[in-house]
Parts: sequence; C-alpha cells; structure tokens
Amino acid sequence: MESLAIAGFGKLGSAIARGAIDAGVMRAQDIVVWARSEARRAQARAWGLTLADWPDLAGRAPRLLLALKPQVFAGMTDPRPALAQDAVVISVMGGWSAIDIGRRLGTRRVIRAMPNVAASVGASVTALASDAQAAPEAMAFAQRLFAAVGKVVAMPESDFDTATAVGASGVGFACLFVEALEQAAQQAGMDAAAAREMAVGAISGAASCLRTGQVSPDELRRQVTSPAGTTAAGLQTLEDGQLAQLVQKAVDAARARASELGRTSA
Repeated sequence: MESLAIAGFGKLGSAIARGAIDAGVMRAQDIVVWARSEARRAQARAWGLTLADWPDLAGRAPRLLLALKPQVFAGMTDPRPALAQDAVVISVMGGWSAIDIGRRLGTRRVIRAMPNVAASVGASVTALASDAQAAPEAMAFAQRLFAAVGKVVAMPESDFDTATAVGASGVGFACLFVEALEQAAQQAGMDAAAAREMAVGAISGAASCLRTGQVSPDELRRQVTSPAGTTAAGLQTLEDGQLAQLVQKAVDAARARASELGRTSA
C-alpha cells in the first residue's frame, strides 16, 4: 500500500507532491494519484508516481490528500468511496469544512489546510487547522507535508475563510497591484520589460525585508518615506483614494464567497 493518495493533480496537487519528494518527506514510489487530464497523468508517470482511478484511489493509502476543485467533490463522493482503514483525510479544498468532508466520506479524521499557488516555488504560506480531530501523528505529517512547500501557520478552522481571502486570494490582489504599477510605469514612457522588473522588484523587495522578521510593514513603510518626498506624495494619493478601505472590501468579498461555497457545498 502507498503512503499517500492524492485526488486531484492540478497545479496545487502536483506542487505539493513535488515539494514533498524534493524535501524527502515522501518517496515517489509511495505516492498514488488520480488525475483528470492525460497531460497530468503523463506528468505523474514521469515523476515515478503510481496512477489509480477514482474511487479506487480513496482506499489505496492511509492518508488521502483532497486537491480537488470544490465544485466537483460532491459528485465524486456520491456514492461514497471506501477509505483505507483508519485513513486520515487532508483537504486543501476551499469552502468544504472538515465536518462536511467527513460526512461525505464517513470519517471524523479530517485535516484542513489552505496553501496558495506559491507552493509551486516552495514559497506558500499554508493555513493548517489546529483543531482537527486527527491523531497527533497525522497532524505532524500534515505539518511536514506543507512545510515542504513553504511556511505553515496553525489556526482554528473558524479562521479559514479569512485565511483563504488573505493568503490565497491575496496572491491575486498582489498581482493586480503589480499590474497597476507596470501600467503606470509604461504610461510614463518606460518599456514593458523594464516596467515589469521594477514593479515586481518593488513587491519582492518589500516581501524580502519583511520576511526577515526584523521590521514590520508599518516600520518599513516609514523607513522608505522621507518627509515631503516621492514616496510620501504617492502614499498620500493612495490614502486619498481609500486604498485600505478598498482592500478591506476585497477581503470581505472573498471571505463571503468562501463562506457561501461552504454553505452550498455540502
């Protein structure tokens, strides 16, 4: 029997598998996957992973990672697939609560996690439910699995809609800001390649400084803002445009959508 079954081998499922193998958390021969497309199946074979059909996959390992689109999970669990004995389910699906996943699969051993797309480059920040019903050794495995693709932040599952809005959807919000910086630079006459480098560099530079833990966002902002300087002029414009309020509305909208998915998924 394999050690980990992965249902769904898209960008996130494959990134987690790749990170786990590269970090030595898993061996390729101990992973079995179900993938919808032939391209993803070919990728799995190239990595030395085993392929299985759904629902047989569900019973192939003591740990089942659900990396499915939330919208397809209900259909795939009707009828209910048979899990391996004492199996632990680890879900990275948005919207589906541990309780509702457990009801669909007939188990209380469900761990929820919420990584983001940066898992593909080992830079995800993954929310991991700290109040799961799973055994300590299962939680320890989940911690190692997601640490292989970035940082892990333990939190109660009640915070997961917010984690989805900030940690996962927030990547999209950040990209929109980078796009806006690029467009502004090009409007001012800068060529597209240089505009991309400057915009991405500004965001990655800020993130790198903040990653050290030696400075807070507020402190770093103050450090780069000279009185009556260029940064101060730009920040005042953003504040006049109520950027903070817009971000709050974006997070609230994403949280509401996550909650809505949770209400309609079961």
